[in-house]
Amino acid sequence: MKKEREFALIEQSKKISVKEAATWSIMDGFGARYITPYALALGANNTHIGLLSSIPHLIGNLAQLFTLKEMGKWTRKKIVFVGVALQALMWLFIIALGIIPFVLNIKTNLSPNLLILVYTLLILFGAFAGPAWNSWMKDLVTKNLGEYFGKRSKIAGIVSLVSMLIAGFILDYFKQTKIFMGFIIIFFIAFLGRSISAYLMLKQYEPK
Repeated sequence: MKKEREFALIEQSKKISVKEAATWSIMDGFGARYITPYALALGANNTHIGLLSSIPHLIGNLAQLFTLKEMGKWTRKKIVFVGVALQALMWLFIIALGIIPFVLNIKTNLSPNLLILVYTLLILFGAFAGPAWNSWMKDLVTKNLGEYFGKRSKIAGIVSLVSMLIAGFILDYFKQTKIFMGFIIIFFIAFLGRSISAYLMLKQYEPK
């Protein structure tokens, strides 16, 4: 009876994980794909763009080294949820950075520099959750890994592409007058997507 219940929980969690992949893709399509155009709108130069493209992922990869140590203290589910929730929160800070040049009309390097910092934190939080998520999913998907993750990746890719196209249309609509409003809309959708992703993580079963 106990094994049957656990099997049901695992199967349910696998279905939830596919939905979670779709919500992650919303963040990717509406948010991550447009971080460089946002940086340019904030007044970033070539150096800023170079740092934005390299620093966050470098720091994120290094952060994964500390995850294994934390897995001895926290459950994998808690590590993943905290990382994903904090990652979602960073999109609100990214939106707020636009207040300086667009609302206060202050042209300064402060906004691009802060964007590099906040986006680095965003990538770091997601990367920190990575090893715990991989370990967790390995316990959930014990058979037909290729088939399951192939389906999951296919759905994620489609949602990401559609999200990116919609975000592009939104920015194109606002580009002549209020480009900041366009970025507010797409990044807030990215925030919502990752927030739903965090919620779905809580609904998944974690085997011991």
